[in-house]
Amino acid sequence: MQFRVSALQIAVIWVLVVVSAVAVALVSHLSRQQYAQLGALEREANQMNADYGRYLLEQSAWGSLQRVENMAAQKLNMRSPEPEEILMVKRN
Repeated sequence: MQFRVSALQIAVIWVLVVVSAVAVALVSHLSRQQYAQLGALEREANQMNADYGRYLLEQSAWGSLQRVENMAAQKLNMRSPEPEEILMVKRN
């Protein structure tokens, strides 16, 4: 059995091979771009997690009961009441 390949068939196959090669190159390029973007987003997420941890520490430091009591005493001249200064209010 003998195959006869015409010039048109060879040209069509050649065009399809070139189109396939260009498609492979394009998909590889897009894949690299997406992978680079993924890496950048992961780094940004890690930085945000680190910032969040620092903000939680800062919040706990600024909102500690001891700090609030010290600020109330120093800046507002507040103090805890003496037992004789405490009044019980009864509801009718």
